[in-house]
Amino acid sequence: MKTRILTFCLALAACFCLTGCGGRENAAMSYGESVITENVFRYYLSYYKNIYLKTYTDMKDSADYYKTVLPDGRTAEEYLFDMTVENVKMTLICMELFRTSGLAVSKAMEDDIDAYIKDMITEYAGGDKKALNAELAAYGVNTKMLADIYVNQEKSGFLFDYMFGENGIRPVTDEEKQAYYEENYSHIYHLYINDAYYYPVNEAGFTQTDANGNPVSAPLTAEMKAEKETILTAIDANFAAGSAFMDVYNIYSEDKYYANGYYLTRSTDFVAEVVDAAFTLDVGEYVMVKSDYGTHYVYRAELDETPWQYEANADFFENFESDLKSELFMTYIRSYLQEVQVNSEAISAYSVEASPVNYRF
Repeated sequence: MKTRILTFCLALAACFCLTGCGGRENAAMSYGESVITENVFRYYLSYYKNIYLKTYTDMKDSADYYKTVLPDGRTAEEYLFDMTVENVKMTLICMELFRTSGLAVSKAMEDDIDAYIKDMITEYAGGDKKALNAELAAYGVNTKMLADIYVNQEKSGFLFDYMFGENGIRPVTDEEKQAYYEENYSHIYHLYINDAYYYPVNEAGFTQTDANGNPVSAPLTAEMKAEKETILTAIDANFAAGSAFMDVYNIYSEDKYYANGYYLTRSTDFVAEVVDAAFTLDVGEYVMVKSDYGTHYVYRAELDETPWQYEANADFFENFESDLKSELFMTYIRSYLQEVQVNSEAISAYSVEASPVNYRF
């Protein structure tokens, strides 16, 4: 199992507070004036169980799986349960900060959510509200509670916009941008030789395509392969003779699409072997790696200053500021985790394993 925490957008996807939801006598956890009841905690367990099953490819909804001991010594059940508790804590914090910030959900939004619940009653229960409530009871809630959950889901987005939106109270500083860049990015140059495939053309000289219109590739012919081997031999000879990487790159690389090189994160959708190399190398080092796409020489360059400001680098920084804001927001919410009061006795009565999977609500 990958020991990563779900993105905060998942943690905010179901939210609940005190208003109209019962008092502290059945609280699973509380923060300030906001409360998560036991019933709603049950909902979270079912909701997140569905997400976990979709997220972790090795997860099985079986007794043996939940007993599996992970590298940190916890069982899979303990790990998933602890992660759910943390996500719910973060949700609760978000709701309380929304309240103390003086923010409000519009009547129009509440009306939209009520209309959505009514559509759900029609779609899933043939117009019978009692029948839908009977289904929701398996997850600990009813239609009123579910409507509140959806309202509070919107509140989390409003809180984020209040802090980091266009006119937010929390502008991102240049220092934060630079720190995020230095922590998450590797700057590389990619000397690429395609010695793996080519795109055949038809009689009219156009690239052949499949039934969906996608180009069809084919392995290199023996003659093509020999030509590529000659180029690779020349590249290796140049490096062996002490030639600078960029000199060899400028002569031979079949990838010169980005004048300033590539700016990669560990999650960049690019050749996996290249991305791995980008974060394994020290600055000034290069390595040759093979992939299904051919041969790659990866050189890790110094991080330059404020590359996100330049149009030539735009493809690598399209989500740079939004990703940074999300990380800052999550870090801010996490700073309150220790202040949440948890009713350990109450929540210990439940488990991920025993929770039904909430596929629909």
